[in-house]
Amino acid sequence: MKTKLSFLGGARQVGRSCLFVEYGDRGIMLDAGVSLSGNDSMFPLDPPNPPSALILTHAHLDHAGFAPSIVSKYHVPLIGTPPTQDLSETLNIDYVKLQKDTSPYTFTEIMNVRKHSVDVLYKQPINLGGEIEATLLRAGHILGSAMVRLKIGDHVILYTGDICARNTRTQTMVDVSMNDADTIIIESTYSSPSDQHPSLQKIERDFAAAVAETLTNGGVVLIPVFAVGRAQEVMLCLEAYVRSGIIPRVPIFIDGMIRKVNVIYRMYWFDLSDPIKRQIRYTKQNPLESNLFIEVESRKDVLKAEEPMIIISTSGMLEGGPILYYLKIFGADPKNLICLTGYQVPGTRGRLLYDGQREIQLEGESLRVEAQVKFFDFSAHADYPGLLRFLSFFKNLERVFCVHGEEKKVLNFCERIESLRKVEAYAPRNGETITL
Repeated sequence: MKTKLSFLGGARQVGRSCLFVEYGDRGIMLDAGVSLSGNDSMFPLDPPNPPSALILTHAHLDHAGFAPSIVSKYHVPLIGTPPTQDLSETLNIDYVKLQKDTSPYTFTEIMNVRKHSVDVLYKQPINLGGEIEATLLRAGHILGSAMVRLKIGDHVILYTGDICARNTRTQTMVDVSMNDADTIIIESTYSSPSDQHPSLQKIERDFAAAVAETLTNGGVVLIPVFAVGRAQEVMLCLEAYVRSGIIPRVPIFIDGMIRKVNVIYRMYWFDLSDPIKRQIRYTKQNPLESNLFIEVESRKDVLKAEEPMIIISTSGMLEGGPILYYLKIFGADPKNLICLTGYQVPGTRGRLLYDGQREIQLEGESLRVEAQVKFFDFSAHADYPGLLRFLSFFKNLERVFCVHGEEKKVLNFCERIESLRKVEAYAPRNGETITL
């Protein structure tokens, strides 16, 4: 029997990641995400055949935002780590609220997912039937994130999801101990040779210096973040630099989905990085619960607070969430600072600001952003050297499929892989099916 790979989303784009793997009468769907950019089709393509299972690599909407629709339509088990199950439910509930009438599923369908959830731990093999065995491996991207290793007949296929090739404050880097894959479907978000992350220490120092300068000058610091992963990294960084005295002690307001996500991070503290686990065990205190942070109950109360202050809020690309409320109020003042802390999908407000545009549309009106805009690369994605280093661990590698990246980047990355690794590399298109 032949193994077929159908790319239903995330090919030559960042967003709506979805891969369908067929072997005999079994079909395994890997991820089911939504697009975070208005420039693309929102949802994955339909699979060529009904899936027999859905495996999620992690909870971010571009990988898990369509999962309730798949479970509701096909009544399949939803496989993932326990943190991914809980985080994706939380994010999907928020997604329904934001999308309103355009949501592809209902609150009831999200709750129905619980009946189909199958919790799997890292390195715990699970038999999916038809000679298919799946193993989840630590990806290092966010809490609970995993790569999916599929042993199918004579093939070992590794689907990376999103991976991080360095340790962060909350996560331990990607696990490459099971490196026998002959086929890898790899994320390519930062796959251009120019995509090289500075060290996290340098990023944090530059970030702390910019925040401190703005606060000293009486400004407000706005930090749009992803609720899962980036928010916690930024919070822990601020907590450390305030404790050290480098950043002045001012009110740090936490708004949006971050509050609910932090509850889940506290639940799964034993899945965090070793330094954080040791800190929690020995001090009996979780730094995410520091008294430095003030959870917003009323946004009007934030406005009454004396400046300067720091506001951390969703969403990370300025496409929704409370950050838009604060942007409208504080974005026009040149003494304020907007800190972009992660990848900005083309077409989003965050990307427009990143590219230097200062006139943006907000709630049907034009807003002139006079606040400073700075980018700090807190990325939890592997950069170009990190991706190549990751691939170097796989000695049986025969072919690589590059996904989850802008078209020019994935095409260029394929050329680099073929040149450096002497293996076949290909950037599939959405809707394309390839037989191994």
